[in-house]
Amino acid sequence: MSRYIRLTVNLIPGPLQAPDGSHPFIDIDDFVRSARLAEQARFDAVFFADSQGIGPDGRGFAYLDPLVVLPALARETEHIGLVATASTTYGTPYALARSILSIDHISHGRAGWNIITTMDPAVARNFGLRTPPPREERYRRAQEFTEVVDKLWASWRDDVTEVWDLDGLRRAPIDHHGEFFSVAGPLQLPRSRQGKPVVFQAGGSDQGIDTAAQFADAVFSVGLGEAASRDYRERLNKEARSRRGDSAEVLVLPGIFCTIGSTTGEVERLLHEAEQALDDSDVLHRFLSRFDLDPATVDLDGPVPPEVAVTGSTRSIGFARGGVDLAANNPGLTLRRFIVLGGGGHRRVFGTPESIADELIGWVERGAADGFTVFVESLPLFAEHIVPLLWERGVHRREYTGTTLRDNFRQHDG
Repeated sequence: MSRYIRLTVNLIPGPLQAPDGSHPFIDIDDFVRSARLAEQARFDAVFFADSQGIGPDGRGFAYLDPLVVLPALARETEHIGLVATASTTYGTPYALARSILSIDHISHGRAGWNIITTMDPAVARNFGLRTPPPREERYRRAQEFTEVVDKLWASWRDDVTEVWDLDGLRRAPIDHHGEFFSVAGPLQLPRSRQGKPVVFQAGGSDQGIDTAAQFADAVFSVGLGEAASRDYRERLNKEARSRRGDSAEVLVLPGIFCTIGSTTGEVERLLHEAEQALDDSDVLHRFLSRFDLDPATVDLDGPVPPEVAVTGSTRSIGFARGGVDLAANNPGLTLRRFIVLGGGGHRRVFGTPESIADELIGWVERGAADGFTVFVESLPLFAEHIVPLLWERGVHRREYTGTTLRDNFRQHDG
């Protein structure tokens, strides 16, 4: 029997303004339509990315607050999970624990939290700092932050979900005192239907793997090559088992964009068009910024420059490692094709519905992933063309069998 493929959709925000002058990514109706479509395709969850700053070049994204958007989506959906990204670098654990658990109750047990640390200098300046804290400090804070959140979610006994016991016997202070936080507790909310929200993590550095091994149920990863993704998944779960016991399992869900053609000829044409559209695009500018490359000296039709292997303290190590892997396994790539295929970011798959379905199933069956996080721009065609093939092959649910996000992830086989 084939392994069950988990699917989430990343509701990543878009440009501050579309070419027609509209602002679609601050329109709640667009997010509702995407969430409903993902639910019709029986996805496990919607995943809401976040940032709290705009870069100095003025290029950026419109971000509604995930903690505000997800309650609205909870009222417009019934089964799909709702995952909010929230940084541990600038927030406080009590406020975050309360907000996520509130969404969990509003949605009847469908909430999740994606742990990130924030390395963007533009965000640091919005919180009174000239530069972000060093990586080691950010991850020490992240681990303590998550520990406190977990304690707060556990500060009520499991059997207390509806009745408030005012004598205090069913809840207890956590009395946490650490390097970064002192929190008395308990939380003023009992546990939800799924016990506690599902925890995600996004970050491919050694410190990120350590955080995920301690706390995460699933990881939103960068997976540009199958072998590297399999090695990452094996390392992560080995670390998780050593910390949490032999039954620990962290689901690995690499991000993917899909460009779908009906024939191989159409796929080649779409790939060529994507390469030609790269010039002066936001994708190109994000890539150049991520690797500190000078646009005046970059030859898009030349080889991939060696700077993509640099993993300085202000860069995402997960993205950098993914780029190194893609370049190493495809030595003939031009820089233009490297960027289009996801170098410096998440993987973009070009193919027919059948070839893409085969590739996704193969990654899961060979242990390189447990599923995938589809970016929202790919969702309509993915739902229309790929999901029916996954249904036919028995690797994706046709109906939800549980009521919570944790239930969704527990369904292992088709």
